[in-house]
Amino acid sequence: MTLDKMLSYLHMVIASEVHNDEFDIAGAYGPFADAFDYDVAFDTLLEDDFQLADHCKLTLQSGSVVLEGASVENADDHLTRWVAWVLFREFGSGDALSFSTETEWGDGTGSRCFYEVYRDGTVRTKVFYSDLAEVC
Repeated sequence: MTLDKMLSYLHMVIASEVHNDEFDIAGAYGPFADAFDYDVAFDTLLEDDFQLADHCKLTLQSGSVVLEGASVENADDHLTRWVAWVLFREFGSGDALSFSTETEWGDGTGSRCFYEVYRDGTVRTKVFYSDLAEVC
């Protein structure tokens, strides 16, 4: 596996899914709406001056893929999740992609969300709030 092969695959998916008006985005990604906002991710990917490197960084470290998102915009978070799913469905092993996100609010509170996105379209989500009063 090479970084060039992964980037080439991502660009092929962008061309065949994102830039294809006939692509059924809701049919393909609808079940995963709890895990990532595919509309926001696709809107970002459709920007005229879009460059993947401006939104996320892919590296290979000791045989593992490391995907880092740019945490400057919420759209980048959704885009990073979409990229992770696309890479997982093509190159990953196992039945589920697991990842987490962390949100801090201005009042000093926050939440951490844990996701398991399964190949069959199901999603498991757990959210822990900073005061741990609410868990869903």
